[in-house]
Amino acid sequence: MSNKDKHIKLDNNPELAKNVFEVPDGYFDNLHSKLIENSEGILNQSDKLKELPFEVPANYFEELTDSILEKTIGNETKVIPLTQQLWFKVTAVAASLVLIASFYFLMPEESIVEPSLSDISNETIIEYLHAQQSSQEDLFEGLDSLDILLDDMIAEELNIFADVLSTNTELNYDFEYFDY
Repeated sequence: MSNKDKHIKLDNNPELAKNVFEVPDGYFDNLHSKLIENSEGILNQSDKLKELPFEVPANYFEELTDSILEKTIGNETKVIPLTQQLWFKVTAVAASLVLIASFYFLMPEESIVEPSLSDISNETIIEYLHAQQSSQEDLFEGLDSLDILLDDMIAEELNIFADVLSTNTELNYDFEYFDY
């Protein structure tokens, strides 16, 4: 999609250029009376809208305090003895301790066998040490050839950079004249 397709100018499309938020003259002058007429018509059509859904029984608020007092005064509160709760808590703690102890003592033990050097023959140890020594020597020989390769690459890149500077004099700046 091109940039021209992304932005639509209002001048090019007369349908978009017209103001859609215009209100006829005198619209707000008689709006209140029209709303009342329409709402009265809706209320007259439906009998359910005329009924009040929330009605309070007669003398409800006068009798409210008396009914609350009847339900609260005179009833004995239930007393739960502390020893009954304590016994239950002690039993629960003891059961959980027994469960944890049974898991700890009844789990099968896994034996971990650690190899020791006494199990390995002397010849195997000597072969291993020779292999390690030869791999280190190979590594050092590889490092010497790597140094030579890196030196060649640096020299080649510097030659290319010097050629580019000699052919493009506009890239050859003397930065010591800049004050920062």
